[in-house]
Amino acid sequence: MQSFAARMSMVAMALVITLVGLTLACAAGPSVAADNVVLIVVDGLRPDALKLAKVPTIDGFIKRGSSTMKAQTVMPSLTLPAVASMLTGLLVDQHGITWNEYEPMRGFLKAPTAFEIASFAAGRLGAMFFGKEKLLHVAKPDRGLLVQVCSVSEAGCTAQKIVTDALTAYRTATEGKPSLFFIHLADPDLAGHEKGWMSKSYLQAVEASDRAIATLVKGFEELGLYKHTAFIVTADHGGHDKTHGTTAPEDMTIPWIAYGPGIKSGYEIKRPVSIIDTAATVLRALGVTDYYVEWNSKTVEEIFTD
Repeated sequence: MQSFAARMSMVAMALVITLVGLTLACAAGPSVAADNVVLIVVDGLRPDALKLAKVPTIDGFIKRGSSTMKAQTVMPSLTLPAVASMLTGLLVDQHGITWNEYEPMRGFLKAPTAFEIASFAAGRLGAMFFGKEKLLHVAKPDRGLLVQVCSVSEAGCTAQKIVTDALTAYRTATEGKPSLFFIHLADPDLAGHEKGWMSKSYLQAVEASDRAIATLVKGFEELGLYKHTAFIVTADHGGHDKTHGTTAPEDMTIPWIAYGPGIKSGYEIKRPVSIIDTAATVLRALGVTDYYVEWNSKTVEEIFTD
């Protein structure tokens, strides 16, 4: 039979073990968040194009990040409604952007976007660079948001020009540096409409977009931002023949790739992903979690390491 002293010694040891366990649990570091998040939308990019085109930069993101080739866009599978859903976390009939052309009289998106939430909840500045004028409808004027459009109707407005503009704008920014970026590359969509989706010209445009992303990565490395930046590469829609906008799988299915601090490496996402989930996931990657908004966006939580 144990003595009283022996029993008390065992109780004390158990208490120490419990306290150590609690200390370790409490000492677990905060969730890893990126200092910057870059959301790259490759207009009209189909997942199967990534198997046929030479895309070493995107391939690297897939191998070292988390991805699915089965994500779904919204209906209608058109640029403006889809990007509005991407940024607001809402269905098309909720955010109200049903058209797909630049119509200035219609004004701006009314629902709050991830950019507004990041600004209001965490003081994060944003920047948007895109190749289609109609995307001005989702870029609401705000002192915390830098917007630059290089319309595809302008000569030389390529994916390479878009990323070069983004890097230049960051380097020359004097009233605070943006930490949330939206970069839209229109080249594949233009080639798809002209020559057809999955045509030689289309695949070449996909490769040009990959080279542009490589330029962006190199620029971020030179600026000392790369190791602290999360990248999400996705599309607004796919396409078939020389069109899109239908419920056909070729139009609706898009890639969704995330890479950077706090994101699992070489991970294939298990759950279904919607373009709508991008907004919440962007904010989670940026470490912005203290906010309230009514939307359908659900964080793709399984991609994070913590």
